[in-house]
Amino acid sequence: MSDPRRYLVALAGTEDSALPQRIDRVLGTGDSAVEITLFHVVETGPRELAAYHPAVRRGHWPLPNKDVIEHRLEDADDEEAAALLAVWQERFEAALPGARIAGLVAQGRPEQEIIASAGRLNVDAVILSARPRTGPTEPGPRSVGHVARFVLDHSPVPVLLVRHSR
Repeated sequence: MSDPRRYLVALAGTEDSALPQRIDRVLGTGDSAVEITLFHVVETGPRELAAYHPAVRRGHWPLPNKDVIEHRLEDADDEEAAALLAVWQERFEAALPGARIAGLVAQGRPEQEIIASAGRLNVDAVILSARPRTGPTEPGPRSVGHVARFVLDHSPVPVLLVRHSR
């Protein structure tokens, strides 16, 4: 028996629900050993914008406790990531019954975490979904978002970019 093909599927939460079926059609995963790691990155950068310092205000309002707020944000991010991966795991298991499906969450900048995890997990390819289009898009570098562009430019393995169905 040959080694299974390994794929890292980066999920942001905006993907088309038909993603597992589309991947199966392109890769033909139904007849061979396949390992799929569903990967979600909790982007922590926006937290740096949170206001923990007193602003101009009236009255003696207590300052927010930074540690409490950070803990609540982390809990909310963990719950969101777990829920997202659970939904996608069900979808992938239904569409690819013979595949081994695992979930993985990282924190940081999505584009960098995807590249790092692709190398660390020794996957055969990275699969990601293009950002949903909101209007006509001309071909070229601007036809995908910044995360997809970075992954396409820096991935150590092949990248399958899946567009939303229309």
